[in-house]
Amino acid sequence: MRLRKWWCWAAMGVAVTGGGLSAQHKPGDPLPTLAPGSGPLPAPSGANKPFFPPGTPNAPTAPMPGTPTPPAPLFQPGDLTPAPTPLPPPTVTQLPGLVNPGPTFAPPPALTAPAPLPTPQPVPAPLAPTTPPTALTTPTGGGQPALSVKQTLPDAVAPGHPVAAEMTVTTVGTKAADNVILTGWWTAGYDVAEQSVASQSMNGRRSWGMGAIAAGESRVVRLKLTPVTGIPPTKEFRSGFDATFSSAVTDTRSIKVLKPELKVAVVAPSQVFVGQPVMVQIKVKNASAIPVQKLVVQSFMSGGVAYPKLPSGAGSGLTSDPINLMPGGTDVIPLDLSAIRAGDGKVTVRVTAEGADPVTQEVTIRVVEARMAVTLHGPKALYQNWPATYEAVIENQGEHPIRAATFEVKLPSGLTDSLRASDKPGYDVASNRLVWKFEVLQPGEKKTVLWFGYSKQADDLLTTGTATVGGMPLKRAEWVTKNLGAESK
Repeated sequence: MRLRKWWCWAAMGVAVTGGGLSAQHKPGDPLPTLAPGSGPLPAPSGANKPFFPPGTPNAPTAPMPGTPTPPAPLFQPGDLTPAPTPLPPPTVTQLPGLVNPGPTFAPPPALTAPAPLPTPQPVPAPLAPTTPPTALTTPTGGGQPALSVKQTLPDAVAPGHPVAAEMTVTTVGTKAADNVILTGWWTAGYDVAEQSVASQSMNGRRSWGMGAIAAGESRVVRLKLTPVTGIPPTKEFRSGFDATFSSAVTDTRSIKVLKPELKVAVVAPSQVFVGQPVMVQIKVKNASAIPVQKLVVQSFMSGGVAYPKLPSGAGSGLTSDPINLMPGGTDVIPLDLSAIRAGDGKVTVRVTAEGADPVTQEVTIRVVEARMAVTLHGPKALYQNWPATYEAVIENQGEHPIRAATFEVKLPSGLTDSLRASDKPGYDVASNRLVWKFEVLQPGEKKTVLWFGYSKQADDLLTTGTATVGGMPLKRAEWVTKNLGAESK
């Protein structure tokens, strides 16, 4: 408020003395200047002096009532750089009825001198590339042929005069262009009078066969076109030519040609006895990574083994139906043969498949005579209800071990009471049989078995003993006990 009053007084005119100002300042006069080195302005002398120049008519001689006292100077001499007084932080007064008053603002942070800028470092020179950049080139077909056609015509021609044209076809690609054909058209009213290459006309156009053009080579066709009589000349002659060639896209690849691989195994016993069945298995496996097509198995028998069910006229061989096997697949073919005579029997197996090498396997089976002896002993006669004891002896009289031999005894129907036997035979109730099994009988070895019972029948007792090998009966013996009937007392 003091400042505002100060400037109001100054606007009305102020008489200032001292400090280099010796005259009164009137409205409209220029502001006085302060001489260099004159020092600060002096304080005004006297209070409430009238602000009217001397001699002003009706000027008051005393201050007017209520005249304000001029304010004291803002700065004292020597206070040219006063320290600024920090402003108090503003506060916000909450008004009645406000639910969420505004925040109280914190005083602004004191200004600090900015940090000095870092000394700029010299920019290093760019590194030179170790490998010069490859120049960019415009592709010319990605390995395919490319052609360019250039037409040469005169700048102008007089009406009714012929037009000489020259077309140059160039292979600009990296490969030769095959079957190049140049096709052209021009303004109606002109016809071919002369040409350097023979042409064909079709659908109002002319075409020239240029054959193959090697990379970088050119072919030129020269024409002389003459106006056609009766057709008015045109103001402009226009012509266009394009060149085509035969192009093919080739994709060349290679894959492995895998030959199917077969593995064959023939499983057969090494020795059998004459008359025994011979079980043979043929196992075929696809050992390759591709399917096997049209697989056929052939088997041929000779010597002491044969196929008992071989059809008439089939000779000595069997052929299976064709089959297919996936990679890693296995097929098993059984052969049910018989040992027909002593000696070596041979089984030859040949396996073929489409694209595979044939595989042949051969096995030899030894066929021998089994010479076994069976004897039975028992009571020759006995009374009814008397006990009866029987004995059987089984002997291998041959030169080879006999494996899986059995001895079966068919008991009389009346000999069932209190039945006992040695060596723990099996008993078949339905057929009233005792069965002993021998794992192996060495050459010259004998086995003796016993059984005991009471005779309950009134007829003679017939006991039958049979020695078998591999299910085939080899030897048989009988014993008859005469029944004497009831014992007399």
